Amino acid sequence: MSPRTEKKTCRASEEHQGHICELESQQEWDIIKKVTDHPAFRCENCGNVANSAKNVCMPEDL
Repeated sequence: MSPRTEKKTCRASEEHQGHICELESQQEWDIIKKVTDHPAFRCENCGNVANSAKNVCMPEDL
């Protein structure tokens, strides 16, 4: 894998159950809608966006 596509580990693994990637795997679409309606952060791992840094594994400001 190139460094650009290499998956990194979650920065807050104890909170992973609230991250977009985990919510997607659990098909929690209503929760996802609520935590992504005004995105301010993007995950460096998967590219998902969220309102709060606490909802992505590797947050970076948009």
